[in-house]
Amino acid sequence: MSRPDNGFSLIEVAIVLVVIGFLIAAVTKGQAILYNARVHRVASDMKEYAHAFLLYYDRYGMYPGDENDPSFPAGDTFNGNHNGLIDTADEQANAWQDLSNALGVVRRTSPVRGGTYGFGSRGFGFGTRNHVSVTQLPNVMAQAIDLKFDDGLYDRGNIQCSASYDGSDTLVTLYWRM
Repeated sequence: MSRPDNGFSLIEVAIVLVVIGFLIAAVTKGQAILYNARVHRVASDMKEYAHAFLLYYDRYGMYPGDENDPSFPAGDTFNGNHNGLIDTADEQANAWQDLSNALGVVRRTSPVRGGTYGFGSRGFGFGTRNHVSVTQLPNVMAQAIDLKFDDGLYDRGNIQCSASYDGSDTLVTLYWRM
């Protein structure tokens, strides 16, 4: 006498569970790939802006935003104090205008939570230096960038953070010394 089919066999259930496991693993791996791509994009953007900033200095002998030549670059509407530091709000804003007018550099938003890139100056433990920064970066991502490209300490080295690293999603600002 044969039994009626009232449900799934153990083999069918096992196959479904294996397929679900593969799907979960693929989604998790995809999220890790996306996260790593964002980390690399932020670091690449910061390096690109630092290179443009230093190229401007190499070509023109003045830092963008800090220059005090009223006729340069073309279209310039502001003159800095020419002290070698991007140390005022006007100089920070004008650095982008100078880079755009002289080198065609376009300011982008960060690929993470709509943060912005900027220039400024701050103490890096061995004197005040110019930096490129990015805002609205999750703490854990800032730590990953610092570990990969510097010493991993939030308040030391060439890459510093506005808050201590705690591995959270708390939004911070990351500073990369130039």
